[in-house]
Amino acid sequence: MTSISPVTQLVAAIRSQLDRAAPARRRRPGAAAASRQAAEGLTSLIELRVAHIAEDDPQRGRKAFRVFLEAVLLAHFGTKVANDARFHQMLDDIQQAMESDPASGQLVEQAIAHLLARQS
Repeated sequence: MTSISPVTQLVAAIRSQLDRAAPARRRRPGAAAASRQAAEGLTSLIELRVAHIAEDDPQRGRKAFRVFLEAVLLAHFGTKVANDARFHQMLDDIQQAMESDPASGQLVEQAIAHLLARQS
């Protein structure tokens, strides 16, 4: 039996919230395969960026989670928002809310451990 990682759980929770907030989108042929391929690329990008965070950085865990959160949101909204200051404020607000909420905070901590363990 395969376990679902906290990262996967958080991605699902974030996407669920984003889907509720956004109008329904139509699926196009091949969308499932493209989505899997995009997820693999997203995972590689997250791992690469987390690997560049200094091992002795006391904020390494928070920074790793921010990399993860930013990548998920950019995958949803598109990379064109990356240079918008409002996007980064939204990212700050979401990260703070997730870390402050007891249920989400526990998943965040587990996701951080998972993200950093993949770097070992």
